[in-house]
Amino acid sequence: MRLLGDLAAVYGDGLVRVTQEQDLLYRWIQNQDVEELHRRLAAVGLGLPDAGTIADVTSCPGAESCKLAVTQSRGLGDLLGNFLRSRPDLVAVAPDLKIKISGCPNGCGLHHIAGVGFQGGMRKVGTKSVPQYFVMVGGAVNDDGATFGRTAAKVPARRIPVALERLIALYRAEHAGDETATAFFARIELPRVKKLLADLETMTPESARPEDFVDLAETREFRPQTMDGECAS
Repeated sequence: MRLLGDLAAVYGDGLVRVTQEQDLLYRWIQNQDVEELHRRLAAVGLGLPDAGTIADVTSCPGAESCKLAVTQSRGLGDLLGNFLRSRPDLVAVAPDLKIKISGCPNGCGLHHIAGVGFQGGMRKVGTKSVPQYFVMVGGAVNDDGATFGRTAAKVPARRIPVALERLIALYRAEHAGDETATAFFARIELPRVKKLLADLETMTPESARPEDFVDLAETREFRPQTMDGECAS
């Protein structure tokens, strides 16, 4: 934080803003200073590429710190961000698409108004609990207002990258002309998306892997707990 403040004072107007996408915004940077500023940010791990694209995944804090959350939404955010940055071909196909993640239905990660949103939940497989996510498509905010996404599937957490890759492939194969990914998922018929993801939903004690019972970014077996909080009743 001290470094961010020092860089803002040296290169900008002394202020750092946080965007709704959880990025940092520096103002009034001179063109000739941009490369050096980025180099200094990258030196401390703050120079990730693809800001403002599909790889710029946002999430709520999730079960790491929130009493109400069911899943570790930050873990899924890291997984998808790393996955997309390793696949620039996918980013190039649908750069406008917004991915937002919440660890529970309260929606602090704004998953319900994202082109592709993920809402944390759980299911029982045999006697054990598996973290999963409701996959929602078609949410958006524009000049006409907000549109809520539609639930297409309930997918175990560790299968979400496969689900996302399929959604991007669907857009690549079936979009019309210069139609954006955001517009495509707002208008596509939901049964088409449900069919695409249906096999990812199925999990039995025989098909589950040991890691399926461990939430992302965790090391212990997944055991969600209801804790005291404003919505925990």
